[in-house]
Amino acid sequence: MKIIVFASVKGGVGKTAAAVFTAQALAALGARVTLIDADPNNCATDYFLRDADLKNIAAHSVYHALVGTRKLGECIMDTAAGITIIPSTPTLARAGVELAQDPGVAMRFPKAVRALDAEIIIIDTPPSLTIELTLSLYAADIILVPVGANRWTVGAFPVVADMAQTVSEATGRSPQLFALPAIVTLKETARLRHINSWTTTKASILKSAAVRNALNSGHSLKEGSLAWNWYADLAKELSE
Repeated sequence: MKIIVFASVKGGVGKTAAAVFTAQALAALGARVTLIDADPNNCATDYFLRDADLKNIAAHSVYHALVGTRKLGECIMDTAAGITIIPSTPTLARAGVELAQDPGVAMRFPKAVRALDAEIIIIDTPPSLTIELTLSLYAADIILVPVGANRWTVGAFPVVADMAQTVSEATGRSPQLFALPAIVTLKETARLRHINSWTTTKASILKSAAVRNALNSGHSLKEGSLAWNWYADLAKELSE
């Protein structure tokens, strides 16, 4: 099993799009993929379960697994995109308060994730320093931080890197940490690759209205299209 976390404390960096379309590209390679939506903004949930019953989504929210009212594996829902999802709703925002006095969740959540019947777990996280992000980092084998040419997206990378280091010191595990050039031009990608303080992915996600429109409409990218190939390249890289 490989657990891949998409993380940034800056919104608007293409994090959810990367999680959603990379999950589909990995499934297209034949992997059994489960996506965990650990973001109360629940954009990944809305993408995959746009026509699902709201009560059913709420009943399967990852929130229940975090607070102990349901097992994580019982929260899985099927999608039409060839992957399974553990959804979220805005109620997930309560988890930080409810788990503030429960340090054991940092051990329970990663264990529950690794017990899932999947080859690859993708976790989408909120763009802020929350318990959902922290727990996801505790579970991670690979952490991908989307960064663009904007100075604030670049500045968000070391925040996640520092959190990853804290987790590593606490657990003795060292997940791989990569900057993922996202929503960038080719020239901007080249500049990002010359920042010596981090390692970038070989793949990059360029600026594209097709990606934005597909995410907003709940549609898949066309396999073989330029935009699809960006995520396919990332999926192949993550599969190595």
